Amino acid sequence: MKKPSYRRTVGGATLALMACLSTPVHAAETPVANPIGRVARMFNSRLVEVEDRVSWIHNRISSLAEPQEHSLKAADGCRMARQSPTAPDPQITLDLGKEYPLDQIYMIPAQREPSEPEGLFPRRFTLEASKTEDFSTKSVIYLPGNDPRVFYPNPELSPAKFSARGITARYVRLVVHTGRNRGASDLFALSELVVVSGNRPVSFGSKVDAPGSLTIPGLWAPEYLTDGRMPLGIWQSGAMSPNRGDLVDASNPNDEVSWSFDLGQKAPLDHLVLFPYELSELSEGAVLPSQLSVWVSDNADGSEARQVGDLDTLKNEVTGKIPLVIPLHGLEARSIRITGNRAWSMGNRNLQGLSEIQAWSDGRNIALGKPVTRIHQGTATNLASLTDGFSSVRQIIGVDVWLSQLSERWWLERELAQLTPMCTQMAQESELNATWGSAVALGLTFLIPVVIVERRRLISKNQLDMLRKRIASDLHDDIGSNLGSISLIARTAKKDLVRLQGPEEVVDDLMEVESIARESSLAMRDIVWLLERRQDSIGDLVQRMRETASRLLREVDYTIECQSTKVASKLTLDAKRHLFLFYKEAVHNIVKHSRARNVAIRLADQGERLVLEVHDDGIGLPPGGDERSGTVHKLQERARVLEGQLHVESQSGVGTLLRLVVRRAHLIARPNLS
Repeated sequence: MKKPSYRRTVGGATLALMACLSTPVHAAETPVANPIGRVARMFNSRLVEVEDRVSWIHNRISSLAEPQEHSLKAADGCRMARQSPTAPDPQITLDLGKEYPLDQIYMIPAQREPSEPEGLFPRRFTLEASKTEDFSTKSVIYLPGNDPRVFYPNPELSPAKFSARGITARYVRLVVHTGRNRGASDLFALSELVVVSGNRPVSFGSKVDAPGSLTIPGLWAPEYLTDGRMPLGIWQSGAMSPNRGDLVDASNPNDEVSWSFDLGQKAPLDHLVLFPYELSELSEGAVLPSQLSVWVSDNADGSEARQVGDLDTLKNEVTGKIPLVIPLHGLEARSIRITGNRAWSMGNRNLQGLSEIQAWSDGRNIALGKPVTRIHQGTATNLASLTDGFSSVRQIIGVDVWLSQLSERWWLERELAQLTPMCTQMAQESELNATWGSAVALGLTFLIPVVIVERRRLISKNQLDMLRKRIASDLHDDIGSNLGSISLIARTAKKDLVRLQGPEEVVDDLMEVESIARESSLAMRDIVWLLERRQDSIGDLVQRMRETASRLLREVDYTIECQSTKVASKLTLDAKRHLFLFYKEAVHNIVKHSRARNVAIRLADQGERLVLEVHDDGIGLPPGGDERSGTVHKLQERARVLEGQLHVESQSGVGTLLRLVVRRAHLIARPNLS
């Protein structure tokens, strides 16, 4: 879309200015108070679109969970580096214990330190999953681009989210190709690796293999990558808590306090989560027993209990507000007792407390709503506040939801940081142009409109001729063949009707006629959309991709992710056409040939390039020959026209990954300043 200039504001500018003085026109966030601003936005729909996007981002961010950095005095995560210049890339392998269909994988950055203001998140890496420990057969979850100068964006203190597309695996491997150079080559650090399956974390307590890790006992070690401790805060969002939990002021440090509850029936337990009692008086202060033990029983009254662990949660330091995750690895029990063996000391006070207890089994918190009995100095007290779903401050949400919201917030804040200065500059330029245009319009009301109309007619003549040829070609290819099929099938239906002397036997033919006619109508609608200039941004393309997927992938589970921060950028007509037809051809191939059950579509930035990925878990492409060549021939032609690179990965029984990488400079329409 052209940048607004004074020549665009002249026709009818006097009348528009008078109308704006009496009729309010609202911008994206706040009403534009001055009349010139209103006029500028009337003639610059692009500015209004950007302001609307900024307003939507602000509203969306306000509804998402917010990271609250809390210091980890112990079990900070894992650090690794390349052991020697010729050593292989450092890698971390998680053993989940059994096979799971994987949904997402989150890489959680280590907490920030004054000496490392940029953090130590790896810059180039690969994520893989496999059913076998040696990764002889594997699926790639994330693969960096071919350009070694392009790095994954630093997530700072937000989780980096990667879609696993339902891949079934037991082992997950992170291979770091490029880290940071801070005295050691390719140094990197992570606080946690969280693997989600069926909306629940299945990596808590998993075995971690990280050969050559930089281990400092109590601070950095491979096992800390799956202990559930993250510096991002508490898994909470939404409503404020009606209570702060349960706090006991013990008479001496060794005064024991126990909390017990009955689950109602015997169940396999994945892990136990204890949320500390937060002290509003201290910014990092929270109370958990300094030492505690966990007991389980198969009986409702807790008799014949057996101990499953002694946990030193403080290590002589303040634990902070991070929840404590205790893996139980499928241990079956009916009742649970948590005993605080030693109090947390603050001055002359000895405190023991909790704000919430969760017991997870098969993706559900089965402790929710169960009454808790606290026993202290022989006195039993019934509590409902420890299983009400609230921490000391807010409502607790699922780990997967919490991490997903934090990841989305980071991407939106990144986009907002780019759009805000652009929006301000566009508003200033548009208001300046509107001011000059209004001034010129007052003196040249009749002359300039004639010049503008004639000039536009001459400029657009060649463009209209080219568009007319394209329309004719598309109508001939897409619609002509379909209409020919309709004629042939109708003729066959007529012959069947005469021969069989009845209409019942021709139902199938007529239904096929209806289907082809419908496809013709949809193809015509796509052509019309491709020629629509008001819908030519990357965001408009993504919206059309969603509409097309909802129509073609009705029988398939699919996801569409847009991780590009350039959604407001305008595409050229050719780029818009070939990108959409590439996508449509890829989806058609999946529907017709792949037998896929899950499809993942992602549009993302990679430096100065735009990446379109279409991944399915179908039967894969034929191993060779004319059939495979014909399947990808049209896609290769579209990639060639876009001056992009098409990467095809296909494996029988695993699926197909199509990855189109195009320089953004070949796609984005340049403003016409004439």
